[in-house]
Amino acid sequence: MQRRKLFFNYKLLVWMLLIIALIMGGGYLVIAYAYNLQKNTEQRIDAAQQKVHVARAMEIELVRLRGFTLTYLVHKSRQWQDSITAREIQFIIYLEKARLNATSPEEVALIQQISGLFSNYERSIYTATDLVRGHQVSRANALIMYAGKDLLDTIHEKSRLLIGMNRLEEDSYESDIVQANTMIIRTMISLGLGGILGGLLLGWIISRMVLNPINQLILQVRSASGGAFLEKLEIPEHGDLEELGERIKALIDRINLAREALDKTKQLLQYSNKYAALGKVAPTVAHEIRNPLAAIKMLVYSMKEDPGFPEPFRPDLEIISSEINRMDDFIRNFLKFARPPEPVFTLLDPVVVLQEVVNLLKPRFKSSMIQLFDSTAEARAMVLADSSHMKQLFMNLLINAIEAMPDGGDLVLSTSFQYAPDSATGVSDKKYLQIHVADTGQGIPEKIMARLFEPFIKGSDHGVGIGLSISQNIANTHHGWIEAKNRTDAKGAVFTINLPVPNHS
Repeated sequence: MQRRKLFFNYKLLVWMLLIIALIMGGGYLVIAYAYNLQKNTEQRIDAAQQKVHVARAMEIELVRLRGFTLTYLVHKSRQWQDSITAREIQFIIYLEKARLNATSPEEVALIQQISGLFSNYERSIYTATDLVRGHQVSRANALIMYAGKDLLDTIHEKSRLLIGMNRLEEDSYESDIVQANTMIIRTMISLGLGGILGGLLLGWIISRMVLNPINQLILQVRSASGGAFLEKLEIPEHGDLEELGERIKALIDRINLAREALDKTKQLLQYSNKYAALGKVAPTVAHEIRNPLAAIKMLVYSMKEDPGFPEPFRPDLEIISSEINRMDDFIRNFLKFARPPEPVFTLLDPVVVLQEVVNLLKPRFKSSMIQLFDSTAEARAMVLADSSHMKQLFMNLLINAIEAMPDGGDLVLSTSFQYAPDSATGVSDKKYLQIHVADTGQGIPEKIMARLFEPFIKGSDHGVGIGLSISQNIANTHHGWIEAKNRTDAKGAVFTINLPVPNHS
């Protein structure tokens, strides 16, 4: 009878554990489903908000276009026609964005109606322009009034309807999020209550199955040794439980280090995917832009060399030439960013490279009233790196620091060491040289902090927003990374370059 009872207890324990596992697993599945639903709904809300933004931009352009159109009744100059054309182009851009963002058949149909009405508006303005040239001003004014009032008012009503439709869609998605949150809260409460009850029941079963047999064993031992009383059961201070706890702690530390290395590897993979995509697209984009630019450049050059070209227009040709050169420089930099040359690694001291860049920029420091504080001698190490790539990295960061302090300030350069998981191999005790570049500018805006190193994200009005992406890409090719944060000890930001130190250094 005693053996059957013991077998029944173990069987009951197994069933209890199985039921609790099923309940917990089901609860977690519900939470995962609700979380996934919530995340998808948030993405849809972002898309709906984007559509509302585009529709509002269309509405603003319509108001501006109406003003230009009605003014055209009394001011029929060539310059005013060009202004109307510019507004029309801007509206068409927003209309195409709305067409690309449209998801429902109703939106597509509404955008098609707006597109048709706007085509009528363009034809009306074009016809009115021809009538003005033919000195039929009254007919032209009638067409302009029709286009500026009737057609644009109808388009405006359609745009408002598009905004309302997207607002309803956004409200629907927000309602879905509320339902998902309610589901998560109810599931968590149910799991909490079920966990408490299951824990109490499981604790009672374990107590009956484990502690009672231990107490009975102690009683039997005491009885066998002639003892009359049951003494308190004590676990040694350095017993098996403490050893198990230490081993679990060590295991958790290793898991955390591995997770940290995995996160860095994921970041590297994300950057690699972005750069790979840009590397495929960049040559085609550059080819499609450079060829027309070259033709335009040759035409401009031939007009500049033409002695019969009117002198009053020569400054305009100089502006066109300058803008063409600027676009050509941008394409060249874009290709250099999208498809950088392969690094040639040698053993070097990055602080020496940094000092070379500092010497090059000293005139800019002086003209910008920036005071330099250099404490890079505190930590030095040789690393495997490409000298030209490191120069570009340091040049980008220092120029960003200069631009962040237009009214002058302090630039602090320092170095240190840290041990962290290797982003390439996952080694937990990898030594890194840290090079810190701190400024006293305005700091990094919170809205771009998370996407600071993505291409074409600008923190200022300078450049096109690829300098930090190039720098992060260079650091990644050197199995390191760049961290950015706002300073806590002073105003400004600090960028930290992490470079792995070879084991023999």
